Amino acid sequence: MLEELRTGSAKAFTEIYQRYWQRLYVVAYKKTGSRQAAEDIVHEVFISLWKNRRQSEIRSLYAYLSAATRYTIFREVSLASRKTLLQIEPADEASIDFRFLSQMIAEEINHLPTRCRLVFQFSRQEGLSNREIAQRLSISEKAVEKHITSALGKLRVQLRHILHFFL
Repeated sequence: MLEELRTGSAKAFTEIYQRYWQRLYVVAYKKTGSRQAAEDIVHEVFISLWKNRRQSEIRSLYAYLSAATRYTIFREVSLASRKTLLQIEPADEASIDFRFLSQMIAEEINHLPTRCRLVFQFSRQEGLSNREIAQRLSISEKAVEKHITSALGKLRVQLRHILHFFL
């Protein structure tokens, strides 16, 4: 189906749309709480899929569409929150960007698995050594290193898209 989509097959696009729109809509609705916003986001994702069909290197269609939906939601929420910040208080753009970026990083940290998040917070926010973290959580220092590496990898992937928005 992806190959047909790349060649411009409207039939393949329609099949993909019918197969995935409802799942994407549910994700968007849960995040936005608005039917109209959820519909707009899903439509934007599919418009983007169609426009970029020739140059995209999609391996897993559902994973691609899910990620596109999350990033579209993120972009819409970030634009709305930036507008709100600008209306609430006069501040320079760098200050607003910093607060917004800090908020997005905190949200991504909260999405990490529990043990991974705890290790990361102990390490980066409380400044504990790997040995201290290992003792507090009754795990090995190697496990602490593994959790930190995992957390940094996951954050790097998620935040790459956020930073792209700012640049």
